[in-house]
Amino acid sequence: MVTPPIVGPPVYGSPMEQQQLAARDFIDAWHEVMLDARRNADDPAAWSLPTACPGWSVGDLIAHLLDIDGFLAGDPRPDHEPDWDALPHAVGRVSLMTEVGVDARRGMPMEVVLAEFDSVLERRSAQLAAGTDDLTALVLGPFGSERPLGRVLSMRTFDAWVHAQDIRAARGLPLQLDTAAARITADQLLSGLPLIWGKTLAAPPGTVLSLNITGPVVIADLQVSVDDEQRGLMVTGAVPDVTLTITWPNLLDLMTGRVLPDDPRLLERISLTGNAALASRLLGALNVTP
Repeated sequence: MVTPPIVGPPVYGSPMEQQQLAARDFIDAWHEVMLDARRNADDPAAWSLPTACPGWSVGDLIAHLLDIDGFLAGDPRPDHEPDWDALPHAVGRVSLMTEVGVDARRGMPMEVVLAEFDSVLERRSAQLAAGTDDLTALVLGPFGSERPLGRVLSMRTFDAWVHAQDIRAARGLPLQLDTAAARITADQLLSGLPLIWGKTLAAPPGTVLSLNITGPVVIADLQVSVDDEQRGLMVTGAVPDVTLTITWPNLLDLMTGRVLPDDPRLLERISLTGNAALASRLLGALNVTP
């Protein structure tokens, strides 16, 4: 996986750390968090609970995870056409694609969906164990195109970890912020800051974002700037134009779209100062999930 460098000492979950991971580390992290999602969904009282993932219940999240990893294991995608008028949360190419596999399983008994999940997890785990350890090798990605193995494993771990936390939150269980999958997720999110600041937000060249993450678990002071060709890059020691001070759980909620950027409850818990025009757009730009 290609990630921008972080200047200075590595932070928790930074690209510097992730570059040291082997394929087996990624696979183990993905497998562990998939099992966590499955354990916490295996309850009739929890199956239909709504989650922070728009439009999806606990059972829908399990259907989504098995659908994507089933595809990677070689299963055909369901031949199903949802009633899109009844699914206003499905917006955009990726959201429409993933909704098909979820909607196809809505109404199925919990035991049937969990049995399919178990089958997919077993077959995908065996496939990965028998496959290459070269993280740069091109393999089938979740959306049908070839991507480096490291990128695919990172994407699947990120997706599984976020949804496992959705399930935990729906059930009132504590989040797992200090696991291998959580560290991979942190790396994926934080390594995207230059792209967010330079391209999504299109901050003017030379402007600097200072992001102060106060924990728990992830504690970091990161700075991002933009070069003359509108490319974002990590820097240190710069004078910030915008400073965001935020806890790690609140930043996770923003970057995964689990909270609206104008939610008053969020705004009360963060500090956002500096250039008013850039600051007003920053929180919305931080959402990197489809």
